[in-house]
Amino acid sequence: MTQPTATTKDGSATRSRILLADGGRISRSAAAEAVRRYFDVREAPDAGAAWQVVLLDPAIRVVVADLTSPHGAELIQRMRASKVERIRDMPAVALLAPGSDEAGRSQLAVLDATAIEVPGDPGAETGLDLVVRLRVLAELAATREALAETRTQLESAHTVDLETQLLHAAPFDKQVEKLLSYARRCLGDVALICIRVELKPSEGQHWEGETAQRIRLVGRALSGSIRLEDLATHSDEAEFCIATQSNGTVDMLQFAARLRKVLENVDAAGPGVEVWTYIGVATLSEELQRSAGELRAVAQRRAQTAQNMQSRRILVGSADDHGAMAPRPEVGSMDIHLALALIASGRGAEVVPHLPRLLDQINPLLRLLRQQQPAAGNPGSKAS
Repeated sequence: MTQPTATTKDGSATRSRILLADGGRISRSAAAEAVRRYFDVREAPDAGAAWQVVLLDPAIRVVVADLTSPHGAELIQRMRASKVERIRDMPAVALLAPGSDEAGRSQLAVLDATAIEVPGDPGAETGLDLVVRLRVLAELAATREALAETRTQLESAHTVDLETQLLHAAPFDKQVEKLLSYARRCLGDVALICIRVELKPSEGQHWEGETAQRIRLVGRALSGSIRLEDLATHSDEAEFCIATQSNGTVDMLQFAARLRKVLENVDAAGPGVEVWTYIGVATLSEELQRSAGELRAVAQRRAQTAQNMQSRRILVGSADDHGAMAPRPEVGSMDIHLALALIASGRGAEVVPHLPRLLDQINPLLRLLRQQQPAAGNPGSKAS
């Protein structure tokens, strides 16, 4: 009989691990030798200890529980009620006494367990019978795990570009929407940084047909340089977008400049390839109602403008600014509530570019206040 094996991540084979939570019926019997010959065996003296092993050891493939003890059924019930898929679907063997009544067997259907009758003193024959059952169940568990891993990889492939480890555009926008929603609730800001890339081979170097692959190398360098809390996507053939929480214009510009430095490293696209970047930025505070897709489109237009102008400046604000380094106020760009919150948090400098627009918003209030003031030179009037 061949040994049932599982395959580790490095491709090596290992014996399947079995948990004996049988109260000693197998572990202290002649049948134990047969089981240990074919499996990596762990033992637990009671249901509580067995549950801890199941929780903490992901290598467990099958659990053997003694249904002649009330704790055996309790362990399997806990497994089937678990929120962890690995534990909930783990195969279980229920040890029954010979001639068990119908009530005991009907319980097996509820517990989704495989039954095996074990005499009071299990011998080698019982051990071989148990090994056969365990082998089938261990292989079933390994197959389930392989299918689950394949499903996870397929789901990941729809979300992440496996070559660059950057998000695809649609999942990127979806995650940015969550970031924007959080920022609106917390009166924070989010910056969308778009980076367009040009590759220039060194003199005498030719790599026709390799441009796309070299752009992916740049994307891989970008993926390795952003923070865990940031989001990034390969948004176009030679373009990348990054979403990040912003602590103000200066912080955001420093972050964009750092990314430029990483990508323009001499080896980002391969040895001897010169990388040029053109950067545009859009921020939530410019227009609070912009969606993720709209914010990304604004940043893309600004990066394209920088590239058309061959400008090394980071475009922030309206694309009409032609390389301005500070946001230009636009209609609806900031309301008075956000302005007051920014001022209160010591970020008044970010409000300054929007003062003309904010003044327009509060002018009706100022006029009303003036109307309530006592008329000059009218002694009979009094303030309300």
